[in-house]
Amino acid sequence: MASSSDNLGNLERTGLLRAEAPAKQEMQGYLAHATVYLKDAGNRQNSALTRFGLAYSAAFSLALAALRAHGFRPAKGTPGHRAIVFQALPHTVGADPAVWRPLQEAHDKRNKSEYEGLVDVSEREAADVLASAARLDALVRVKIATTWPDLV
Repeated sequence: MASSSDNLGNLERTGLLRAEAPAKQEMQGYLAHATVYLKDAGNRQNSALTRFGLAYSAAFSLALAALRAHGFRPAKGTPGHRAIVFQALPHTVGADPAVWRPLQEAHDKRNKSEYEGLVDVSEREAADVLASAARLDALVRVKIATTWPDLV
């Protein structure tokens, strides 16, 4: 069975990821953004669409932090360069499908909003992506603090 490092290396060889050493300042920035996004996503005075977008942004920052901690980043200009951060979650933080699949679905919904102008987001969808982002927050922060404490 391939290790997480092997799987990430395979994604690099296919051109979906590129190797780049992680930087403490960058990591702290991603985690700080996630904290603010999660807080604002929980504000019920914001619309469901806004809360959805903020929770998605938090999840993206967290997933990117996890990938960067492993020494990779998405390859720019390749199709799916944003989606790969969610698809890599089983390899970066050991996320099970209950965590990463809803985030992948949120990514697809976000793309429809951004690129096709669709803005129909329900209260349930906003709450679901916020819950998934909060679970990811815990996973990422524990993984980074225990594996790469010098990055935080």
